[in-house]
Amino acid sequence: MALFKILERNFKKFPKKFAFIDEERKYSYEEFFNLVLNTINNLKKNNFNKNSKVLIIEENNLSHVLSLFSLSYLNSTIVPVGNYYTRENLLEIAKSTEINCIIAGKKNCLYFKRRLKIKNFLCTDKTKIFSFFYSSCKNEISLKKKIDINKNYIITLSSGSTAKPKPIIYSQKIKIIRYKLFKDLYKINANDVTIVTSPIDHSLGMRTLFLPLLSGGTCILMRKFRVQEYCDLIRKHKVTFSVLVANQIYELLKNKSCFKNFYLKKGLVSASAKLFNSAKNQLIRKKINLYEMYGAAEIGTVTSINVSKNKKFLKSVGKSYQKNIDIKILSNENKFLPNNRIGEIVCKTPGKFKGYFNLIKENNDCYYKGYFKTGDLGYLDNNKYLYFKSRKKNIIRKNGITIYPEDIENNILKDKRVEEVAVIGKESKLDTKIYLFVKKNLNIDHLYIKNICLKKLSTFQLPDEIFFVKSIPKTNLGKISKKELLIKIK
Repeated sequence: MALFKILERNFKKFPKKFAFIDEERKYSYEEFFNLVLNTINNLKKNNFNKNSKVLIIEENNLSHVLSLFSLSYLNSTIVPVGNYYTRENLLEIAKSTEINCIIAGKKNCLYFKRRLKIKNFLCTDKTKIFSFFYSSCKNEISLKKKIDINKNYIITLSSGSTAKPKPIIYSQKIKIIRYKLFKDLYKINANDVTIVTSPIDHSLGMRTLFLPLLSGGTCILMRKFRVQEYCDLIRKHKVTFSVLVANQIYELLKNKSCFKNFYLKKGLVSASAKLFNSAKNQLIRKKINLYEMYGAAEIGTVTSINVSKNKKFLKSVGKSYQKNIDIKILSNENKFLPNNRIGEIVCKTPGKFKGYFNLIKENNDCYYKGYFKTGDLGYLDNNKYLYFKSRKKNIIRKNGITIYPEDIENNILKDKRVEEVAVIGKESKLDTKIYLFVKKNLNIDHLYIKNICLKKLSTFQLPDEIFFVKSIPKTNLGKISKKELLIKIK
């Protein structure tokens, strides 16, 4: 069943129930579905069709969500991006993904009209130059139309922190498989209220968005994550379930007044980056049903652990939760490794992506015997629990020793005065240096950090240089941006 058809089913089943809440405006399933129908008619009026490849430049908002459902009905292909990209990045994305239509605000529409030979623009701001996204249109669509759920539906960009992002292809079928896996894993149903805090142009944010709307529940969309607003929305709308990236959880824990009354009936999932044990323990003591999951944009969620109920495996990111998801560890020589041996994490899953758009070599290189190569290092224990060590490209090799930046970061962060750190290595012809970045605050200085390093780190882990910064740069999914840190070294 197509995304549009599932939404239609929920509209018929729960017409008066709130489906979507954005900026305090509430929409019932009936109102939301009618907005989707109007958007489809508006798109058709402006010549959007099955051959359209649409660049959506929008933040987390109503027009973005309506576009996802409406273009799914038209069998169009969507390239969603946030407005946090530079114009040069957006232009590069538009050319590389071969887009021929754009949905965006007036300024971006004007920018692309001058630079690309594109005729189809739908503007989310009222303007005389472009057609307006929210124009009222006569209903001319057929609810019996067949929708091809195997066709390319979404081309989204990977969220890697160092490499150039890869364009990842999904069909509607893949998105629906991932929704069902996610729904069953966390036992989500029509009674749940879910809050979306991640950018919906990324895989994680979109998965969290589809979860309530396809389940018949209620979706609350945050345009930008702010701790106070997040906690206020949870209390006001009785939110039951949330997925936060690790960095958002750290922000929540630092805000003691918000965390004091924080509660989610169904649970909280930590995603995107490994959560420090100190943070896990704070949430456990709060009696929050805390889960940690592991996955990637290409494969979705492949492991999960209920941290609150499995304290014995606190350092793990969980185990496969479905019989069709198989995880193995691969050596540099392409040999499957036994338990407790570190290597590359590889996975088979029904939720795997279709491939990378126009990247033939990458598509050929990313699999081994049907297992997707994640680029992450880790190991499986004797109970099949997975332990994440580092991104393969982030590991530091110095004097013949393999050093994991995450191990150094975890040890330094055990000190209560240290809020945030990041470790990167840089190779030269002569040697390899380890650089430690520390978020500056009034209670620490170079000597204090050096003493922590001497006490808590092995000799081979000691940083060659320590930098104090106002903040640790992050990607839009809360991962440390190694690329920006490297610039600071230069």
